[in-house]
Amino acid sequence: MDLREVLNFTQLEKLLGYFSLLTGLDAVLHDTTGTVLLARRRSGIICEEAGACSLCREHLAAGGKKSMELGEPYIYACGCGLVMCSSPVVFNEALIGSIACGPAMLWEADEIALEEIIKKTSGMDLSVNEELLKSIPSYECLNITAAAQLLFIMVNSLTREHSRFLQQRERITEQQGTIANLIMERKINAAGIREIEKRSALAYPVDKEKELIAFVQSGKKQQAAALLNDILSEIFSMAEGSMDTMRVKLFELLAFLSRAAVDAGAPLKEVNAITKEAFEICEDHTGFEQLCFLTTKAMEGFIDTVYRNRDQKLTSFHLTNAIEYIQEHYMEDLPLGAVASSVYVSEYYLSHLFRKEMNQTFSDYTAKVRIGKAREFLREDPSVRIQEVADRTGFNDPNYFAKIFKKYTGVSPREYQGFFK
Repeated sequence: MDLREVLNFTQLEKLLGYFSLLTGLDAVLHDTTGTVLLARRRSGIICEEAGACSLCREHLAAGGKKSMELGEPYIYACGCGLVMCSSPVVFNEALIGSIACGPAMLWEADEIALEEIIKKTSGMDLSVNEELLKSIPSYECLNITAAAQLLFIMVNSLTREHSRFLQQRERITEQQGTIANLIMERKINAAGIREIEKRSALAYPVDKEKELIAFVQSGKKQQAAALLNDILSEIFSMAEGSMDTMRVKLFELLAFLSRAAVDAGAPLKEVNAITKEAFEICEDHTGFEQLCFLTTKAMEGFIDTVYRNRDQKLTSFHLTNAIEYIQEHYMEDLPLGAVASSVYVSEYYLSHLFRKEMNQTFSDYTAKVRIGKAREFLREDPSVRIQEVADRTGFNDPNYFAKIFKKYTGVSPREYQGFFK
């Protein structure tokens, strides 16, 4: 990450000037190699005379790394034996540069100090004399520490908000890439797919919506995020570019999720605050990217507040575990008893959960997961044998597979496959 992307150099130059004026210390911004990118220095000081020598760069780089390791300002001796202080510039938990202030002395500028600096700089192209020595400010240790803390606070405040903005943009870009790929898959042979979906009970992702609610209630953020991206792509495809339709569907989805969070034990006050932040979804100026980001942010907020309060219902816990088990083992034989045993509940109770929470039977849900996977296989490889797809999705009998496939999609596997050849 380039420092110019994280820091406002115009603003930083002013802040370094104010810092230097207030403390009497020079301040520089440098990258991780110690190369100075921005400096506020007085003329005729020792750093200006020394230039950008390799030893200076090495000490600047080392000081920045050490301050990153410590998570606080780091005071050290530079190549000239003078006191410097470094504060890290961090983005996404990685060091991308540092701001250093100094040099200074913690002793008087006398003959002994002059001899010591001359000895330290003997290998540098630098002529040290009394006049140059007098240009180096002398401070007590307490003053240097205070300046170091001030610099640290300044750097953090300067980078925090912009870092949040960049992190948000990174998340939006990543999410948009995922959604764009999902949308592109749905655009292949669009006419044929629309015809299939018209005859299919899967036109709107109601089942996925219920799965998402179950993941929210049980605090499963990673699974919820992946499923939400899939739902967003389906809503977008169904809306056919209408932002108003998108807004209505997403607001409806958030309403379901907020109620699910409350049902799982999340405090109503926290849920209301999250929902209020997401109200921008209803605004005309909110574009597609921001719609997706706001929905994701709200969903993660619901999950976090559910997790913090940890008073989730066992029904959600058992149901989401069963859903995960089915999605991981869909290619195997999946009798109700085996799945119930895997989540430590009775067959009767698990069957009851699917009917109550998902509005469908255990068998229907399992079949839909398998058919969903079969559709993916047929799209990805239009030349794959139907028998192989049946085997890979847990249907041992290809005739039974064809029957169930047509029940849920309106066409046979071979007809569906034909749209992608």
